[in-house]
Amino acid sequence: MRKQILTAAMLAAMALPVLAQSTGPGPATETAAAYDAGVAKEAVTKLADEIEKNFVFPDVAKRYAAALRAKLAEGGYDGFTDSDVLARAVTADLQAVAPDGHLAMFPPGGPRPQRAGGPSRAPGGSPPAPMEQAGMIAPGIAFVRFNGFYGQPGTLAAFTKFLDANAGARALIIDARTHRGGGLEEMDLLFPRIFTRAQPVMVMDTRASVAAARGPLPFGSLVKVDAPAELARSEHRVAPVSPASPWAKAKIYLLTSGRTASAAEHLASALKNTKRATLIGDVTAGAGHYGGPVQLPGGYGAFIPFGRSYFPGGDGWEGTGIAPDIKVAPERALVEALTREGVAPAEAEALSARHMPSEPMERRKPRKL
Repeated sequence: MRKQILTAAMLAAMALPVLAQSTGPGPATETAAAYDAGVAKEAVTKLADEIEKNFVFPDVAKRYAAALRAKLAEGGYDGFTDSDVLARAVTADLQAVAPDGHLAMFPPGGPRPQRAGGPSRAPGGSPPAPMEQAGMIAPGIAFVRFNGFYGQPGTLAAFTKFLDANAGARALIIDARTHRGGGLEEMDLLFPRIFTRAQPVMVMDTRASVAAARGPLPFGSLVKVDAPAELARSEHRVAPVSPASPWAKAKIYLLTSGRTASAAEHLASALKNTKRATLIGDVTAGAGHYGGPVQLPGGYGAFIPFGRSYFPGGDGWEGTGIAPDIKVAPERALVEALTREGVAPAEAEALSARHMPSEPMERRKPRKL
């Protein structure tokens, strides 16, 4: 199993998911020449099989697969001449059966999930840095923005340096308003410093057949626990450092938006439900099922969720998102956090403007066919 099991660029809640923005099809003559209807139908057939085998909920998996097979049998995918339009239509058909924040099909050469190397991006696009503007934003207040948790060595080293250098801060503001998802490594640097007792902060249920084929989830902070036969269950556990870090006494704020997705929601749920942070901003994206990429015939691809995350004793956030403690427009979230820490309003406004994310913070809209 690849190191990153949570999608790196997924964003839509209650809308069609996109792991990266599409650049759209090229000129009609080019796409028509490249399109192979027979291969396209092979890809959809394979997708139905893969979903049935791997999707997190076996009953829903059968419904997805049955819908695709029925439309294939009826000739519902016969009229397409463009691979991107086909992939969008298949995704829409899947979402019509049961909305899921990660499940999607991708055309050859189009947007597709990318795990180990970092965030997904359409061809020619430049992804934002995983970690931005890390440092002291005001006296006693540290600030860091994450666009994704990709577990890259350089990012982990930089985050460790940030945490060590600013350990005396009275407050930490984590900006997750443009956070696309990823894995657990960055959280596993933060959590041992900010918690004072060992505890589980998340449960992750993987479909047992997938776990048997791919092995356990690849994070050292996960501990396997008993589960029903159809599941492989792990707890994401915190082991605080000893002696306790100065960060254990710091006040923590997490800034959220409708684009805050997947692993960022894992972070948000853990911090909110343990009451270790105050969430400020908007309801998160609602992408609570983790999974992995699948290659299909003809260069098509898909992202299939094979597990779900939820706080111990509680529910997950798939389709609903995580509500902030203080609801404000995402653009105002940093101002709110700073003023709560005693920064003068005018200065808070100026700092917010200088630390405004360059990426969109709005909930991602459905893709157009």
